[in-house]
Amino acid sequence: MNPSNSRPGASSRVVIAGVIVILVVAAAAGYFLLNPGAPSGSIAGSSLCKSSQTITIGELNDLSGGLSTEGIPIKAAMAIAITDINKNVTAAGCTVKFAVDVFDYGLDNQKALTQMNTWSSQGVSAVVGPLNSGTAQFLLSYAQSNHIVLISPSSTSPALVIPNRHYLYRTAPNDAAQGLAAGRMLIDRGYSAVIIVNRHDTYGDGLANATAARFTALGGHVVDKIPYDTTTTDFTAILTKLNTDYQSAVTTYGASKVAIYDVAFQEAGTMLIQAQTSFSNLLTPTWFGSDGEATLSQFVNGTAVTTATSKVKLISTLYAPQNNTMSLAFLKVFASQSHEACSFYCLGSYDDAWIAALSILQAGKTDGASIDTVLPGVAAGFNGVSGNNALQASGDRVPGSYEIWKVTTDSSGKGSWINVGTWDYTADKVTWTSGQP
Repeated sequence: MNPSNSRPGASSRVVIAGVIVILVVAAAAGYFLLNPGAPSGSIAGSSLCKSSQTITIGELNDLSGGLSTEGIPIKAAMAIAITDINKNVTAAGCTVKFAVDVFDYGLDNQKALTQMNTWSSQGVSAVVGPLNSGTAQFLLSYAQSNHIVLISPSSTSPALVIPNRHYLYRTAPNDAAQGLAAGRMLIDRGYSAVIIVNRHDTYGDGLANATAARFTALGGHVVDKIPYDTTTTDFTAILTKLNTDYQSAVTTYGASKVAIYDVAFQEAGTMLIQAQTSFSNLLTPTWFGSDGEATLSQFVNGTAVTTATSKVKLISTLYAPQNNTMSLAFLKVFASQSHEACSFYCLGSYDDAWIAALSILQAGKTDGASIDTVLPGVAAGFNGVSGNNALQASGDRVPGSYEIWKVTTDSSGKGSWINVGTWDYTADKVTWTSGQP
């Protein structure tokens, strides 16, 4: 670990002199240019500015596993970020360049660790990723011992909420907030009882527990929590247990008062297809989902899965990006280069690449301990395409509102995700919009 405890508190909004980078949109060009009035300690003031080095940022991505629907657009966003960063450093009169090394770890912890070893031997000290909390937890001690800074756009488990945590920064809020949102949403819709089905990993267990605690505190009853191994492909045993719990809960509370809450990744589509085949009555209640499912094309791009998902609606929470002129300009560029949708985590990965590069420049060296020291201040002063990136003391994004999405189909059976509401963190209130469930 970094032996110094003198780094600024991660929750501080005070920006270290020279970190502020004011960005304006160059709409015609589709990328962001430095304001000429930026402080002298910004990009041009870095000791690396004239170094002519090419500095590699690692990208620990999932392009083939259960988060590949997120990982593929994240790869595209990161590529745009590196291009934009290099345009900015050139515009600032610097010769330093940045490159990205993409590695597909497929949610495999050992593959991720092997790649971390490779990057360590190559002198890579800043990595965007991993995407999932289980791998983030698995790699944390290695990252700390070997001084490699991890910046995850999508790890959210409360299990990793550690005060003054070093070498792991998460630019999404942790799921203590999402649990509050999910619990309130269930109560708001009038449910008295919920059955929770979740991935048995750091992410799934953490969010399931946070939601259960919130729902119970608000007067609801958690009928059961049914965890499943993350390698599961045949959900017969899980669905059998869920069906038994559901029938019992309906007898006790009434069908209109029982919901199913699912904490999953793409495998939820397989679960729903199998339910449609063998446990069709489980498609009668409304299913609620999480950020591991919200807006994923997996659920609306196939006839069988779309039919099943639209029946249960899969009403899911996802952290709300702070739309601004930069995010709109970025999404325009992204849409011109990719057929994928860009979620909050995709937007966050673009910002993460910037935070990594700016932290390296601010540190004036590619030493991980130095990068770790300055990164919280850099994040606090960085207003990117996902909004302000200020961090809590745990190194996680300061929470805000969550969007609420559901799956619907048109008259031809074509599926789509639609935004049906928002949960506000400050007011602890759900506001429903068009397509209210």
